[in-house]
Amino acid sequence: MTSDPLHRTLALWGVATAVIIVALIQWIDLPIASFFYAHRETTWVAFFAAITDFANGAIWYSVALIGVGTAAFRHSARTKNPNPARLRQEVRAWLFMAVSMLSSGILINAMKFAIGRQRPRFLFAEESTSGFYPFALAIADSSFPSGHTQSIWTAMLALSFLFPPLRPVFLAIAATIALSRIVVGAHFLADVVVSVFIAFATVLLWRRWFTREGVSLALIEQRPIKAS
Repeated sequence: MTSDPLHRTLALWGVATAVIIVALIQWIDLPIASFFYAHRETTWVAFFAAITDFANGAIWYSVALIGVGTAAFRHSARTKNPNPARLRQEVRAWLFMAVSMLSSGILINAMKFAIGRQRPRFLFAEESTSGFYPFALAIADSSFPSGHTQSIWTAMLALSFLFPPLRPVFLAIAATIALSRIVVGAHFLADVVVSVFIAFATVLLWRRWFTREGVSLALIEQRPIKAS
């Protein structure tokens, strides 16, 4: 096993996640999907249906792009008070977010195609099927892993490093919207769990690369707590 602490931690975490995924697919996923399908007409399911599309990656790529544009507008040589160092730092931070999303998204889609797990809706269709069809299903019909979960968790984790004081808010958003993917019947629990792991692994690896020169990604610094 690698002696690198981060690689070692991610490897152990990956093994644990794999064990959990097997257990979920074997015993847990179908009962949970059936429960939420039975309650699909309830008000609380309607709430989750209303927020689930906030996981759309286009939203968070746009946020990163706006961040780069704002940095250029505020700090470039064309401004009244240019700050090249701050410009580089802010652009670097937003690129960290975009690259993390892009790389994890590519991995997720490759896994979807290779694994080909049917979405929960096939379980409740007239044919009532549930299974794996590697390299056969269209990506839109493939459930494992969850692309929306990968998108929202990667974006929120990246933002939590850019704005550390808001980390609890970002993590709460990520958890709520990831849960919505299960509640609305778009994904099984295992699909969401593996995507959360992929998001964490990708963000942590890219964070180390983007901070390798000792440059902070934080755009707002965490204030120290004063002793009483």
